[in-house]
Amino acid sequence: MLSGKKAYICSPLSAPDTKGVSHNMDMARFYMERMQVLYHCRTFASHAYLPLMLDDSIPEERETALRIGMELMDLCDALIICGRRISSGMEGEIKEALKKGMEVYWYDSEEKPFELRAVESWREE
Repeated sequence: MLSGKKAYICSPLSAPDTKGVSHNMDMARFYMERMQVLYHCRTFASHAYLPLMLDDSIPEERETALRIGMELMDLCDALIICGRRISSGMEGEIKEALKKGMEVYWYDSEEKPFELRAVESWREE
């Protein structure tokens, strides 16, 4: 399914405090590694590292980070939604991936730890 492909990891960054943001960065790195091991793909997750350089609470820096994420996503064949919470940034990435005709999957390590579910459409606002 994803063997040899490039996959963008779509997981939340936002959190109420810096400890939560740090945890979400760690989770993005965990998902990157997990998808590589399970599905033999190369993974990308800008939010796993960019918050070390750009402050998400500063609008200009958040916009820059979102643009970089979209640029990385453009290099990928698929997008993998990880976890159960969907942030506003994730929502934009999911919609853009579907618009571009990318493969989109959902990975929920709690519900089905070794399974990707295909996502064909996304809810409209």
